[in-house]
Amino acid sequence: MHAEMKEKRETLLLSISAGFSSIGEGARLFLGDQHQMGNAVVMITSLAIGVYSARVAASVAGNHLAKLLGKPNLVRETSRKTPLQLLSRPSTMAFDSLDRVILDANLETRLSRIADSTKYTKINGAYFRHVLLHGPPGTGKTMFAKRLAVHSGLDYAILTGGDIAPLGRDAVTEIHKLFDWARQSRRGLLLFIDEADAFLRKRATETISEDLRNAFNAFLYRVFREPF
Repeated sequence: MHAEMKEKRETLLLSISAGFSSIGEGARLFLGDQHQMGNAVVMITSLAIGVYSARVAASVAGNHLAKLLGKPNLVRETSRKTPLQLLSRPSTMAFDSLDRVILDANLETRLSRIADSTKYTKINGAYFRHVLLHGPPGTGKTMFAKRLAVHSGLDYAILTGGDIAPLGRDAVTEIHKLFDWARQSRRGLLLFIDEADAFLRKRATETISEDLRNAFNAFLYRVFREPF
């Protein structure tokens, strides 16, 4: 048994020695061949460039995807589908925008006209009008905005005017992100600003901060200067 173990140990040592000798001989031949060294340098450089390019491309693609699909911070609620929801079976449910909503007869007529006008504007690919809903809290303004979007075949997004002022200098950036995101909706998107009076103020008669003034200007530019 001792003799057998000694023989195995010697065989293992000889194998290790032979392996290192082969590696050393290969390295010597490789270093002595300028052509092979040049090919190796080119291959390693190409591999490094490929890895770096793949990382940069993945980063750019990720940022672009987040820009297109990521919900902006200002949006509190939206009907726009996420990528996973888009894979599910779309809902075909449709209902009238004023279904089960009790209103004064004159107001119901006006809102029905707005709903029909918005619906056919979407169908005909025309420019949408801006709508201002006013009234005490709890009278159904937000509910009507949601139903108007569904009735017209649009996505909707809801934000609150009071969320803009606390952003300070970042408000302008967030507003641009909001409109860039909204433009990516294939169905079109109805943007509803709840408590808009907390943000939309008269610049000439009210004292507002410079950051809020810049955010207000950015909002007006995206709403009125760009085609919808």
